[in-house]
Amino acid sequence: MATTFVCKSCGNRKPANIRLKGTQHYCGEKDCQRARKAAWQKEKMAKDPQYRSRQLECLRTWRKKRPLDRYQKQYRQDHPDYVRKNRELQRIRNRKRSKPADDQKIVKMDTLKKPTDKSMTYIMHPFRVDASGKIVKMDALIVQLTDLPDSGARIISQLS
Repeated sequence: MATTFVCKSCGNRKPANIRLKGTQHYCGEKDCQRARKAAWQKEKMAKDPQYRSRQLECLRTWRKKRPLDRYQKQYRQDHPDYVRKNRELQRIRNRKRSKPADDQKIVKMDTLKKPTDKSMTYIMHPFRVDASGKIVKMDALIVQLTDLPDSGARIISQLS
């Protein structure tokens, strides 16, 4: 009688492969095998520093040959159906959001526009913002910078 196991990826009960030694955790479905390989690679990256350094070096080499901006631009040129579908879906997502038009920006628009002429001293405080309606950068660290007068800067430098 064949033994069975529950696949870690799809959760289905499957007959175990009698040729495999040890306990089987993943079935032979393509998606489940991808999940098995991803889990193996994640564990290998965490435990084997030589493997990790080789993988990171390969990634750096690949990135030098294919800068991200050119890769994305080329992908969009090669896949016009993807671009059209993505734009349609983005319009739908934008309509679903009920905020005023100014708050519907997708890309971060509040970056520092021009550098300051002089260096200043700031205090950095964690700042809580409800980011549930945002699309990009949900896990960004948001801080509030408070400009210190000269006397405050002296106090901090004396403390540190």
